[in-house]
Amino acid sequence: MRLGSRLHGEFPPGWWRSARWWITGVCELALNTTAAVATVVFVGEMMRAVRHRDEPRTLARLSGTFEGYVASLLVNSAGLVVLVTMAIEDGLPVVLMVLLAGWSLLNIAISAIVFVVVAQSRIRQSAAWAELDFVEQHAPKYGRPPQTIEEYRAQQLQE
Repeated sequence: MRLGSRLHGEFPPGWWRSARWWITGVCELALNTTAAVATVVFVGEMMRAVRHRDEPRTLARLSGTFEGYVASLLVNSAGLVVLVTMAIEDGLPVVLMVLLAGWSLLNIAISAIVFVVVAQSRIRQSAAWAELDFVEQHAPKYGRPPQTIEEYRAQQLQE
């Protein structure tokens, strides 16, 4: 896919005055940030992922994106390393260290479970995920009508 067509999909004509475009972008940014920093909020989503681990459509619609959960793994692992370093160097109060370490470990556990469930599903059911990825990549966004053959096909697969 060319860069121009990809940019056209992300920035449709009139995007700067489209409330739907701005709201969708802000909501996606907020979900990814929350998933990276406070994954504990998504305990329900983790449980839903575990219950529906054989249903790619359900896994594809989890709150917070897969990238948000991966970011959570990285951010909280780095935070844990910094916390251990600070505890060794500065002698942090034990209560604060335990609370922060517990927070980081809980976030890491939740994001790791979601990561493993989605990765297993992608490996086991690659055909279903390929179809979902095609729809996500080519489906018209922000209420725009389909303009290419791929967009028509993605819209049909979506229904």
